[in-house]
Amino acid sequence: MKSRQTKTPTERSQAKLNGKNKPPKRPAQDETSHLLQELQTHQIELEMQNENLREAQSKLEESRNRYSDLYDFAPVGYFTFDRNGLILEVNLAGAEQMGMERNQIIEKPFTLFIAKEDQTIFRSHLEAVLQGGGRRRCEIKIEGKAPFYAQVESLVEKDSGALRCRTAVTDITPRKRAEGEVKKLNEMLESRILQRTVELRAANQELQNEIIERKKAEQALARQANLDPLTGLYNRRYFDLRADEEVARVDRTGNCLAILLCDLDHFKAINDSLGHQTGDRILKAVAQTIQECTREVDLVFRWGGDEIAVLLIDTSREGVLLTAERIRKEVKKVGEEAQLPLDISIGVAFYPEHGVTMDGLISLADRSLYIAKKGREKIHIGDEEYLLDERSINVVFQPVVDLRSGQSIGYEALTRDPQKKLTVPEFFERYQSIGKLNELKQRCFHSQLGQAQKLGLKGRLFLNVDFHLLDQIDSISKPEGIDVILEISEMEALHSHRMERYLALAEKWRAQGFQLAIDDFGAGFVSFPFVAQLVPEYVKVDRSTLLQAVSSSKFRKFLKDLLFALQNYTTRGMIAEGIETEQELAVVRELGVELGQGFLLGRPQALLS
Repeated sequence: MKSRQTKTPTERSQAKLNGKNKPPKRPAQDETSHLLQELQTHQIELEMQNENLREAQSKLEESRNRYSDLYDFAPVGYFTFDRNGLILEVNLAGAEQMGMERNQIIEKPFTLFIAKEDQTIFRSHLEAVLQGGGRRRCEIKIEGKAPFYAQVESLVEKDSGALRCRTAVTDITPRKRAEGEVKKLNEMLESRILQRTVELRAANQELQNEIIERKKAEQALARQANLDPLTGLYNRRYFDLRADEEVARVDRTGNCLAILLCDLDHFKAINDSLGHQTGDRILKAVAQTIQECTREVDLVFRWGGDEIAVLLIDTSREGVLLTAERIRKEVKKVGEEAQLPLDISIGVAFYPEHGVTMDGLISLADRSLYIAKKGREKIHIGDEEYLLDERSINVVFQPVVDLRSGQSIGYEALTRDPQKKLTVPEFFERYQSIGKLNELKQRCFHSQLGQAQKLGLKGRLFLNVDFHLLDQIDSISKPEGIDVILEISEMEALHSHRMERYLALAEKWRAQGFQLAIDDFGAGFVSFPFVAQLVPEYVKVDRSTLLQAVSSSKFRKFLKDLLFALQNYTTRGMIAEGIETEQELAVVRELGVELGQGFLLGRPQALLS
């Protein structure tokens, strides 16, 4: 079978012409006849091309009509916006969503149909699409003929060089209603849970009250046999009964038990000089005071002579220190009322940290009391003595760098554990737990200042202090040849009732040649009145604030404006703390801060003279 060959339009038209006009056969055609035949051929070609064009146009119109039907009668609204949000095109579904005719919507701002509270959302959405490209979505409320919630999905395209936003608007009201119902159900469930929680708490409180009442009843039954006749406290016989019970209970629950041995200082002198009658009255008042400083679950005993023992139940190291300090404070008040220099020393031991038997625990608490009576703090935990001298702390220095030149302009002096076993918080908590934190701070201040002088440091030296410390330290002269800047944490500004006292202290130290800096600025507490009145030489921006500026461009702009405004309230400049990466350094420079400190610029280390 022969394959069928496709003829060209010219060949087809020639064949058609040959079929229509068959001239009589003659030997040759003249030139006119030849031209006439070519014209007829071209005419037929044009007719066939027109026919093809009409067919193509018919198909195109058919396709356009189908597209128009799909576009106009789609289940979602289709809009075209210019960069200002004017509606350039809309399908019938979109016009119906707006509750208006199509010709009434064209050239209108789309925001006219958006709920007022959502107009900013749409403007931000439109700007993001036009600037960032890609497909983006947001949800807004449409205030059309019938208000509804809509999901807006947009992408950008170029039309004759101009940017246009193509947007599909889908009614999501059913989904929103469903979410609202779910939210209501959740709120109802939370309300029921809260109500049940309140009921359970009430039942638990009733149970606790019942336990307390039972203990009161038990105490009332044993009162006659177990109370000390002078002070009304429990006696040592009752201590022997209860101590083992409490130890067994701690073994079951895993909680902590503490014994406090309290001894009145110089009580024998009071007895000898004022008589036993006065001594007994003082002892009874002290016993009642200690009883009032403890909880109902705690147990207070007359240990013998002027010693009183306290069993603190289910406690912690912080709770013990608070109770011990409260006892000292209230006992001193008793002395003030009696016009006597009354004070008390307290030794503390924890079960099971300091002993697994009650005898061992009492023995250790007694040694702890001996250490407390020797010390100035009068409160001691355990039997280890913590002597504070130059060997007790290790001073290191971290450089403060001029970010423009990269040169060090000074150092911040910091304290570390000389044995390198404890972190900085653990090191300070260790001395706080034994009541020697203030003594440690004073030792740090003098050691850091002395070490800087010994090394012959020049430039600037930053020292961490607080107003309580500055109030305790006697006036000292600033070392020659070095600027000493006292860093005050911004937390200090929270004590607004002490602001006048703090400002007076600041001026006292300034008069001695020292400068001041606000430390940890932006760490969660900002007191602009305090900064404005103090007018510090420096403000040190906290690392947490720097990290927020790194992660958020919006916060970075806010911080930049804030620091620019604060420059009028500092005389020497801003310092960014905790710079650890090149990205953080770039942000610091963008903020306009010219001084920096952190691991990227130099770690804290000992300096050689």
